[in-house]
Amino acid sequence: MANALAPSTVFTSLPQSWNSWSTLKSTEEWTLSYLKSPRTPPQLRALHAHIIKTGLTRNDLVVGQLLLCCSLSDSMHYARRIFDAIDQPKLFFYNAMIKRHSETGDHDEALRLYSMMRVRSVTCDSFTFPVVLRSVSSLRMIGIGKELHGLVIKTGFDLRVIVRTALIDMYCACGFSNHGRLIFDRISDRDIICWNTMIAGYVKCGEFTRARELFDAMPVRNVSSWNTLLDMYNKCDDLETAQCLFDEMPGRDIISWNAMISGYAKLGKCEAARRLFDEMPKRNVVSWNVLITCYVHSRQFSKALELFRMMLLSDIKPNEVTVVAILPACAHLGALDQGQWVHAYIGRSRIKMDVYVRTALIDMYGKCGSVEDAKRIFSSSVEKDTFLCSTMIEVLAMHGKAEEAFEVFSYMRSRRIKPNNVTFVGLLKACSHVGLVDTGMKYFALMSEEFGLTPRVEHFGCVVDLLGRAGHLEEAHQVIKNMPMEPHPVVWATLLSSCRIHGNLKLAEEAALHLLELEPQSCANYVLLSNIYSKAGKWDEAAKMRKIMRHRGVTKKPGCSSIEVDSVVYEFFAGDRAHPRCKEIYDMLDGMVARLKSEGYVPRTSSALHDVDVNEKEQALVHHSEKLAVAFGLLSTDPGTPIRIVKNLRICDDCHAFMKMVSKYYNRLMIIRDCNRFHHFADGSCSCSDYW
Repeated sequence: MANALAPSTVFTSLPQSWNSWSTLKSTEEWTLSYLKSPRTPPQLRALHAHIIKTGLTRNDLVVGQLLLCCSLSDSMHYARRIFDAIDQPKLFFYNAMIKRHSETGDHDEALRLYSMMRVRSVTCDSFTFPVVLRSVSSLRMIGIGKELHGLVIKTGFDLRVIVRTALIDMYCACGFSNHGRLIFDRISDRDIICWNTMIAGYVKCGEFTRARELFDAMPVRNVSSWNTLLDMYNKCDDLETAQCLFDEMPGRDIISWNAMISGYAKLGKCEAARRLFDEMPKRNVVSWNVLITCYVHSRQFSKALELFRMMLLSDIKPNEVTVVAILPACAHLGALDQGQWVHAYIGRSRIKMDVYVRTALIDMYGKCGSVEDAKRIFSSSVEKDTFLCSTMIEVLAMHGKAEEAFEVFSYMRSRRIKPNNVTFVGLLKACSHVGLVDTGMKYFALMSEEFGLTPRVEHFGCVVDLLGRAGHLEEAHQVIKNMPMEPHPVVWATLLSSCRIHGNLKLAEEAALHLLELEPQSCANYVLLSNIYSKAGKWDEAAKMRKIMRHRGVTKKPGCSSIEVDSVVYEFFAGDRAHPRCKEIYDMLDGMVARLKSEGYVPRTSSALHDVDVNEKEQALVHHSEKLAVAFGLLSTDPGTPIRIVKNLRICDDCHAFMKMVSKYYNRLMIIRDCNRFHHFADGSCSCSDYW
């Protein structure tokens, strides 16, 4: 221990009452007493210096307690330095370090320490084996597990129930439930933990019938027994049986409630999950995280944010899982203010900024239109993995920044970060949004030629979009015909959309024929073909499509635009009059139209796809949802403030032209995200260069 490193500022963090070295108590009793309470890393380093100076490094109990305190106070690295400085660590030092590495999920390091211990001929005891076996279970290293089993028998510890139970868990975790059952059957004095471990082992191996049989045979059950079975029925989506079991339980703990909520959440049954959540006598962070995630996966983003606000008012502190769950809700709603608040909360609460949190932040900033913030998070990330880089590429692609997306990919190649399928979806979209057909086709070939990735249906969809958007409709059609898998409806819809852009009615009808067969209840397919007919002046055919929709009970998805003002997200629908400031909004919009017409704005009535007179077409165009949102934004925000809008459908030609003029004559930056990409309107032009 003599070589252990002492801190440079030894006593700066000790209590104020310790004004000088002479006042310090240097006894073993005082030191052990001080180590019983949680301490900050600086305090522990100062105390370590005190232990060195007073010669307490020779006291195994003091050093062991110091190691434990360091490992429990997020100073694992410092604890390891203390441990490595010990000349001949004793068994309980090894046990303490292996245990903490295992508990923190660093199972590889736990096994390395065990190997070091064996090399140094330190004898294991009944505390060593269960902890090491836990790491073996997590890593599913059956070879090491069998070696440990042999050593357990050789040293005589196989008679200890705690060791046998750890062996049962190890074999089941590695998929050898029969081996685990052999050990279980040989234990004469089984305790309830042993029974629960064997049942849980069957559940891990998917042997649900055997798990239930063993549960029914148990002489005594506790709440963990019931919870294991609840988990089993949730895994096989048998919620009816799980609910019956839950109702029968003689006693429930918070794990029981969370298991049931998770079961309903997994199947997207948010209302049932919420009912249970509201009935819970007590909640923990897992309870909140499960329900928030359920709302996000069910695309009920506003409810997810509402629940997150409730969580902040409760006594439960959000963690990394919470923020990774809630940031996508901010992203999809375009709620930048709330996303920024979550980001600030992460910093204030010292939530670990791991790669998952950073990836979620990049995605949120990108989808909320703040691409510079997304780039800042990416640049400041020391640890960049495939997911982080792929997310950054996708963000740059949706903003039309193709060259920057390519730079991120070049960075990945230079750092040997292996791209995945998501990476190439982003690259192909980047090429599609700016019309780089040749570059896109090179990336498509690169997938399999250099990285051995098999293109999926989403990659073929991107290629069809790349070619079709650029006017190469026949080539896009050939790609669909030659796909190695059955074309997904999205692929045909992509071709149909390209046909609308370039007015190819014949190919549009063929694509629509496939779509109406594959997705007879999807409104988008009928609407898109109807719009193509209307644009071509074929009003009878357009009316026929709308009639077929009504006959089949297919309803058109209404255009909806959302805007965040003062951290509140407001939604507008076409012709919407539900907002409390409705009259102000429509008056503002009428004034905007009048002013822009005087500046040369001419409504593009071809975007109003109905066989009515010009005045009615103009009126329909004026009341599009994004125009209402912009009017509200101009009314509700200070001059010069960027206006951010999220629309659920593709922005129409007329609204696109309208927004360009608003950006110029009202001197506003407007960032609109439609279902395809971002449009940054500034000084009369759009970042898409009218290619969308």
